[in-house]
Amino acid sequence: MRAFRQLLKVAVRRTLREPVSVVFTLVFAPAFVVVMGVIFGNDPTPQFDGRGFLEANIAAFPGIVIAITSAIMVPVDMAGQRSAGVLRRFRATPLSPAAYLAADIVVRLALTFVSIAAMYAVVILAFGVRPASVLALVSTLVATLLGLAAFLAMGYLLAARVREVGAAQGIGNLLLYPLIFTSGAAVPLAVLPEEVRAVARFSPLTQLTYLGQGLWNGESWAAHWGSAVVLLAFGAVCGLLAARLFRWE
Repeated sequence: MRAFRQLLKVAVRRTLREPVSVVFTLVFAPAFVVVMGVIFGNDPTPQFDGRGFLEANIAAFPGIVIAITSAIMVPVDMAGQRSAGVLRRFRATPLSPAAYLAADIVVRLALTFVSIAAMYAVVILAFGVRPASVLALVSTLVATLLGLAAFLAMGYLLAARVREVGAAQGIGNLLLYPLIFTSGAAVPLAVLPEEVRAVARFSPLTQLTYLGQGLWNGESWAAHWGSAVVLLAFGAVCGLLAARLFRWE
């Protein structure tokens, strides 16, 4: 346990001393919702059944942050560490790859979750968007945490053996854009063609959008148990594979 705490401290220091990581991990989510609010506002429109743009889409926005973090930030960071020989130094220690990944995941999970929670705070306080209830807000945050953990596991699976930063970026981009544009996170699901929605519903990120929007609107977990199960299974499979396939070099 003591070794794991030391790993957490190292991961926090490493993350916070990199300006790019700090800006994206902590600032991007609240800044994104401010930009969306300034551009689109929150005036009721028929397109969103009398709701405003922010009100209709706020629970889908975390998907963008989660997808970029897991598909791009994690693989690129890990490839950079592997290419620079940082991870090679751990090979001579009794530290297991699973312990290292667990510490890194915990730090990224905590910092990214704080950023997404700040995004919800901004949209509530600055733009007057309200969840159905306090319980709905708490449930949405729990769903966001679940989705974030699942997709971070995917990110570490992608990074398991990639050595070059360019390769990590290429692989990440191949996954990122289809994930985002078929999930309702960037383009509302309601405006997508029915054929696209029929395929997109099999994406874990789409399931996260369904779950987040449903809970934000006051629906119960029981009404979206299928989405929750998909995210749990997706995260568990990716996490187990990442721990098994990860190599220091």
